Amino acid sequence: MKKLILALVLASSFVFPMSVRAQEQVCTTVYGGGTVCGAHTPIETDLGDINPLLLGFGFLTISSILYFYSVKKSLKMKEVNNK
Repeated sequence: MKKLILALVLASSFVFPMSVRAQEQVCTTVYGGGTVCGAHTPIETDLGDINPLLLGFGFLTISSILYFYSVKKSLKMKEVNNK
């Protein structure tokens, strides 16, 4: 049932994609000059300032903690089932 729901959600995202539209016109004022229209300004993103090495190390640390926790949990479950 979970696979069916996941497949339906993924299929609906391909069938009904959302469109993204840019702004019609961007006007900026230059100091000491006039107004310039049509120039695009960069959009700040959250992940732009994060060092990729630091981000990878964080994901590696989190995944190793989850791995060791799951191994510990599975060993504990085997002990309970063997008694």
